[in-house]
Amino acid sequence: MAERNFSEEWSARALDAIDTVVATVNDKGVRPAILIARGVVFGVIIGVTSLAALVLLSVGLIRLGTDYLFDHKVWISYLVLGGLFSVAGAFAYSRRGTARGQRDD
Repeated sequence: MAERNFSEEWSARALDAIDTVVATVNDKGVRPAILIARGVVFGVIIGVTSLAALVLLSVGLIRLGTDYLFDHKVWISYLVLGGLFSVAGAFAYSRRGTARGQRDD
């Protein structure tokens, strides 16, 4: 009887130790990897969707300008849309920050 209790106690301790190791590996390695993978996947999805929306918006603005605003003169539509993108780019460029470790001299 005493041997049986002893072996059951060792079995329980071994299972507890294995459970602790598995939980630690899961918390330290698997969860951060899952979070990084989710971030990459959602970032790619958002990037592709944003690019598609930007292209469709550009095409729509060119067609709208060409057909309804500028009497079928495509070059004016290109000029206006290019100007809008240039202003947006200049604004984004003015709002940029400096990289860490670099300073403005």
